[in-house]
Amino acid sequence: MRKLGIAVVFALGLLLPIQAHAEERTDWLLKGSADDLSAIAHDVTPFTKQFRQAPLGQIRLTQEELALIRTNYPQVELYPNLEYGVADTTETPAPPSQITYPKRFALINTTPDVIAPYTGKGVKVAVLDSGVDTTHSKLLVKSGFCALPKDECATGTVPYADDLGHGTHVAGILAAQKASNGTLGVAPGVELYAIKAINQYDSGTTADIIAGVEWAINNNISILNMSITTNRDDPALKLMLEKAYAKGMILVAAAGNEEFGDNKDSVQYPAKYPTVIAVTAVASNKERFLEASMGPEVELAAPGVDIFSTYPRALDDDGKKDGYYELSGTSMAAPHVSGIAALLKERFPDLTNVRLRSLLANTAEDLGAKGRDRQFGYGLVRYPATVDDIPIMTQYTQKGKVVFELSNADKTTARQLKIEGRAIPEQSPGKWETYMLSGTYKGKYAIMTKTGKQIQEDIILKIDGTSYKDVGGLKWYAPQIAYLADKQLIFGFPGNAFRPDQKITRAEAVAIMGRATGLNGEQRKTVFRDVNPSSFASGYIQSALESGLLSGFPDATFRPSQPVTRGEMALLLQRAFKLQANTGQKSPFKDMTPNVSSYEAALALTQAGVTKGYPDGTFKPQETMSRATYSVFLANAENPKLFQ
Repeated sequence: MRKLGIAVVFALGLLLPIQAHAEERTDWLLKGSADDLSAIAHDVTPFTKQFRQAPLGQIRLTQEELALIRTNYPQVELYPNLEYGVADTTETPAPPSQITYPKRFALINTTPDVIAPYTGKGVKVAVLDSGVDTTHSKLLVKSGFCALPKDECATGTVPYADDLGHGTHVAGILAAQKASNGTLGVAPGVELYAIKAINQYDSGTTADIIAGVEWAINNNISILNMSITTNRDDPALKLMLEKAYAKGMILVAAAGNEEFGDNKDSVQYPAKYPTVIAVTAVASNKERFLEASMGPEVELAAPGVDIFSTYPRALDDDGKKDGYYELSGTSMAAPHVSGIAALLKERFPDLTNVRLRSLLANTAEDLGAKGRDRQFGYGLVRYPATVDDIPIMTQYTQKGKVVFELSNADKTTARQLKIEGRAIPEQSPGKWETYMLSGTYKGKYAIMTKTGKQIQEDIILKIDGTSYKDVGGLKWYAPQIAYLADKQLIFGFPGNAFRPDQKITRAEAVAIMGRATGLNGEQRKTVFRDVNPSSFASGYIQSALESGLLSGFPDATFRPSQPVTRGEMALLLQRAFKLQANTGQKSPFKDMTPNVSSYEAALALTQAGVTKGYPDGTFKPQETMSRATYSVFLANAENPKLFQ
């Protein structure tokens, strides 16, 4: 109707040219919520493509439709769909048939035609090593830092320059510009930073490495390549790396070259730490570099044998003095992974380091034994041209609520998610939901794909929700308290206390239950002579009475300050949530018989999964309840699937 109206207004000679202009469409990318994008597709025009890994949709719009979206959907961001060319070069490009690049690029699917238009542009990548030769014509070093003592930094005006050669070679594998001899970095468009933490004698200390990692954190580095090793656990470095990982940094390190034919677990540090992607080396025939360390921490394999890359001309002693050198080892393999990670970071800027790490694992080419193994990890790293069929875990937090979603869950045969060792129930295939109090938590998810690939990833969760000084986030009742607090069904006390062990009164129990079930809580007079009309619970008590959820005592009292018993609680929750008991099943509680007033209620709660009772097979109906225990029962009753 809107288009027809415009056509009528511009009738009489102007109709055809104006209509032709109005129908001219241009290409756009829209970023917005799933609801907004769905509404636009329904009310304006369908998308030509919608992306699964980011809230984006590609769409062709007329000027009228463009204006309509800007007016009616102010939260949606519109980006022009720009055309890309190859990165600028000082050389005259050769005809396509003559353009050369490292042969190993075909092995890891990073040939220029495959990765275009991505080059890692705008992604901040740091090489923590012996520095980088800033004078090399094919290395564009944006900035850097020398973490060593001043007298061990490079001489001259650039303290993070390379006086060993190793760091320059690593940096070239990652980010070298195109050279006529065929060298090229995996991600030549990255913002390259040099962190010098190894001196000219191939030595650095824990303090040097930590200072380098800290600099990376302070300078918002997205990817940190560490082709350095030590054979001893270094807790201080481990802590700093955990900080970096929690900040969203992707950490990549060489697994080490310490395999001596005895098949022992020989992965070196820092690659051995769970926050770090440990990379082993393979030759062009995909066989493992014989000296490459092995062990369960190996995560990915990459080319690392006879790798030709940049080198400081002053240190180039291969007889050519051309600024290029050939080296082998896991040090050379790691930057291939860092480069592919940079390409993916540019392509999917909204994916976290955990998600990108999972994407690398999911798209690796399985080598050796099926699934993850000690020699190759998940397999040979490869740049994924398409990701439509790859399971990727994403997470969303809103205060205390956490939602995990696994894309392409139908491509998996088994899925499991644990937070601090607690299994989180799957709400639907590939979707989990839980609630947590404020804090930082560690988790792990594991999936098995239909192709037989096993993927496991560590997760770090930072929750900015409700917190109580007397309730630790790992307490068995913490998720239920977080759930009730998030929904404002339960509150704490002054001084940020919850008092979990305090007995819950009958008034408190009814008020909390009333909020959960939507009862009228307006303070008013009740039929009970011991309930003050001004009591916080008076409205809920009267509403519960009128709804048939409770009846009080024969002496016309409610006894609001009396602690509630487990039996009373069972009766209240059964009625409030309309839980039906299958009386044909035998009660699992040896202290509950049909003569007990709460017998059927306890049976209903058990069958609904609200409680299992005590380990000794009792329910203890006369035992009074704490605020923590009541929170667990109420949350389980309101949302049993969430807390199975």
